[in-house]
Amino acid sequence: MTYAALTLPLVLLVVAMLLALVRVARGPTIYDRIMAFDALVVCAAGVVALLSLAWHTTVFLELILIVSSLGFFSTVAFAYYLDRARPPASVRRRRQRQPSRT
Repeated sequence: MTYAALTLPLVLLVVAMLLALVRVARGPTIYDRIMAFDALVVCAAGVVALLSLAWHTTVFLELILIVSSLGFFSTVAFAYYLDRARPPASVRRRRQRQPSRT
């Protein structure tokens, strides 16, 4: 495979990584930041896969597996933590209905 065929996907993945970094830094909510981090990890795995193809080696396939697994598990852990940290809907509704005691 020639380098010319790998150049465009590599450039597109790098641009996607830069956009994901911007979303991680400026995300309006924590959920946007988590999803941007997940997209960043997927793009990083894609970059490593393309470099592995360009260099004609299979050494980095384990790295792709490890990076993808860490990205997936960290996304699941953040989502689980945020779900557990948020009070149930019934408690939120009760808090909204109670008048303030000032």
